[in-house]
Amino acid sequence: MSAGDLFFLVVRWLHLVSAAAWIGGSLFYFLVFGPALRRAAEPSRFLTASMATEFRAVVNTCIVVLVATGAILAFDRLTVGVVGAPYAVTLGVKAVLSVWMFLLVREERRRSDIPGPFRRPPTPASTKLGKLGRSLWGYNTLLIIGIVVFFLSDLLKVLFENALS
Repeated sequence: MSAGDLFFLVVRWLHLVSAAAWIGGSLFYFLVFGPALRRAAEPSRFLTASMATEFRAVVNTCIVVLVATGAILAFDRLTVGVVGAPYAVTLGVKAVLSVWMFLLVREERRRSDIPGPFRRPPTPASTKLGKLGRSLWGYNTLLIIGIVVFFLSDLLKVLFENALS
């Protein structure tokens, strides 16, 4: 194994671990922590704020690592000269969805950083469609997009391996 192979192995591993940490943490919050908070008689504001602060640091690190390693991996794959249009289009869709995720994080944080007295309370959804729409917005949207981006990563691997053979 050459030094270049080892470098790209580490870059791919960092990319995968960062994506798994972000999406895995989001799944944990959505499936475990959120429901536990809703069932708690009096949720601890300290615990909730501490978890949010810690997860924010994880997400910030993941974003930096994903952008840096993603750029390296994209450049490497696109310069090999064997990938075709399906690979390039899939990579483009993945990049656009990733940027959308980063912008959603920024928007959700901006909205949640508004001090309590100035924050508008959410209007309750009155219909089932409204409740579904509300549950599919914000951080839940990030989770859905993240899962799609994860799938696109696997698709890119398959497309690249097919192009090599």
